[in-house]
Amino acid sequence: MSARYSEHPVPDRLAPYVECLWTLEAGQPISDYPVLPDGCVDIVFSTGRGGPHAQVVGTMTRARRFSFSAGQFDCGVRFRPGMSYGFLRLPGTEIADRSVPLSDVWKTAGKDLNARLRDAPSAAECIQLIANELRTLPEHGVVQRVSTAIVARCGQVRVDELAFDAGMSARQLRRLFLEQVGLTPKHFSRVIRFRESVSRLGKTQRGDFTQVALDCGYYDQAHFINEFRELSGFRPAEFAARSR
Repeated sequence: MSARYSEHPVPDRLAPYVECLWTLEAGQPISDYPVLPDGCVDIVFSTGRGGPHAQVVGTMTRARRFSFSAGQFDCGVRFRPGMSYGFLRLPGTEIADRSVPLSDVWKTAGKDLNARLRDAPSAAECIQLIANELRTLPEHGVVQRVSTAIVARCGQVRVDELAFDAGMSARQLRRLFLEQVGLTPKHFSRVIRFRESVSRLGKTQRGDFTQVALDCGYYDQAHFINEFRELSGFRPAEFAARSR
C-alpha cells in the first residue's frame, strides 16, 4: 500500500469544533483502503473517480473501504465527534454511513466552493479553502456538551447519567443525538470506545490485548475481539499487524 496521510494544524478559532485538517495522497493504485469509525464527520474533497468533487462523509458505524487511483489526492476537514451539525445543519440520520455531495448540503455555496477547489493548485490550499468556509461558529448545545463528555471518558458512560446531567430524559437525549449525530448516545459511545482501543493497540505489546480490553471498558478479551471485528472488519491482532 502506498498512501501518504498527513494531518495539519487547525486554526485556533476552529479548534473547539475541528479535530484536524488532513491530506491523503496515493502514489500508486490502492483498493480496499480501510477507514475506521471514529465518531467524526468529514468534509472531503477528492480528485478520484467521477472527477474532482467535495462531499460530506457522515458518522460511520462500521469500517468503509475506498479505492484510489495513482496520483489521486483526497483532503478534508474532520470535525470533532458531535460537532458538525452547527456547520452543516443536516440531519445526522441522512448522512450516517453515507457520503453526500457538498452541493446538496450547502447548495449554491457548496457549488461555488467546489469550483474553487477544482482550481486550487495543491491539497494544502484545498483544505484551507474548506476551513475558510466555516465562518460562523455555532454555540455548543446539549449534544455537543454530551459528546465532549463521552469523548473525555473514552465512551465509558451510562446514558441515563448523561441525560440526568443534561437535565433531560434519556428519550429526549436519544432523539437529539439521532437528529444531530445520526447515532444514539449508546451507539456513539460504542464507537468512541472502539476508537480509544484502536489508539491503544499501537502502544501495546504484540498479542497482549487483555489490558487494552479492560482499560477500554470491555467485559473481557473475547468481548473486545468481537466488538473490534464488528466495527473494523479485523481482529485486533490482524489490525495491529497491518502496515500503517
